[in-house]
Amino acid sequence: MTAFTFTHDQLVAITACITADELARQFNHYTDSLTRASWHGATKIGIGGLGLTDEQMTFCLERLYAFFGKEEENFRATPDDSFGDWVDRLMPFLAEGIRQFSFLPAVDIKGSAIIHPADELVQDTRAVANLVQGRRRVISMVAPHSLFGFVTSVLAPNLLDIEAIDGRALFAKDFENRLAPGDLVVATPTLWRFLLKSLPGFPTNIVGLSFGEPMPGALYSTLRENGLAAMREFYGSTETGILAWRENPSDGFALFDFWLRDDDGVIRVRPDGKKISVQPMDKLIWGNGRSFTLGGRRDGAVQIGAVNVFPKAIAKKIAAHPDIKNCEVSVSKRGASLDRLIAKIILEDGLLPDQTIAWKVDAWCRKKLRPPERPRIYTFIDSLE
Repeated sequence: MTAFTFTHDQLVAITACITADELARQFNHYTDSLTRASWHGATKIGIGGLGLTDEQMTFCLERLYAFFGKEEENFRATPDDSFGDWVDRLMPFLAEGIRQFSFLPAVDIKGSAIIHPADELVQDTRAVANLVQGRRRVISMVAPHSLFGFVTSVLAPNLLDIEAIDGRALFAKDFENRLAPGDLVVATPTLWRFLLKSLPGFPTNIVGLSFGEPMPGALYSTLRENGLAAMREFYGSTETGILAWRENPSDGFALFDFWLRDDDGVIRVRPDGKKISVQPMDKLIWGNGRSFTLGGRRDGAVQIGAVNVFPKAIAKKIAAHPDIKNCEVSVSKRGASLDRLIAKIILEDGLLPDQTIAWKVDAWCRKKLRPPERPRIYTFIDSLE
């Protein structure tokens, strides 16, 4: 399949994203998105570059090969390696063919990899490609190593044989200059908010793709008022793949053709005809036929910046601070603005909130929590109601 014929630049971008993700998951080493997007083939990984240790390079290389369903015992990482070097060593393995892909779940940072057979990714890719056929280019604001990012910004453009531009490292003015009629822009709702604030408007005939978190109706309306011609919103998860789509947040999601409605979930009809029962991450409220709306998460997660986080688990980590007796974390929904986490904190008996305590709590959260898990507001209270 032409979708699985990758350019060197595409593989470098995937490798860089996997490296950043693995450093965060395994070593609590976080890199901001703009820095990650600026890494290229000549970027040194060890000495004189990112400064990764042998252990870190081994973890990252292992994850890179696993992403493409490959195993390699002799990774041969050296301090002088660049991302381009890693891709050069990977490409002969890919030339042997790819039978499966491996994605790490966004919900559980230490969770097991989710394996997807390559032919199921083909189904997802063709479904996406059918909805965006006729676009002249793809400009992607999302990382290419997640399932949704991989399908929409790498596989679908490859299948359609259209140019795909990595827009993650573009500043607002550069993005504005690159955007042209007929383009398809791929972004999460959080990134669509950023584009809305950064651009004076959209040229004619620009279509958007969105996923990762629900598209608020107010944001959708504002995007359309600023010239966006249409929006395609996808629903699914790393665990299930891409299930359904809709064009307007007021509409229900429509299942793609290879999915069937089931009582407590959905059924995937694989290319070989085999049927597999799947339980989505959200409760589905069925309408007529194959359309549904979302009835809330099954696992208690909320989405901050298109990342799934768990308020109860976050509160437990914050409450482990020696000066804190109890904590409660909630999410503040703000319509067209970014949702944010709010922490209500009860200190141990005899302690009063002051600047020193606040600094200690903030330092604790920066050490124990991923960036999307960190509350934006801390409130010190006497009791939880």
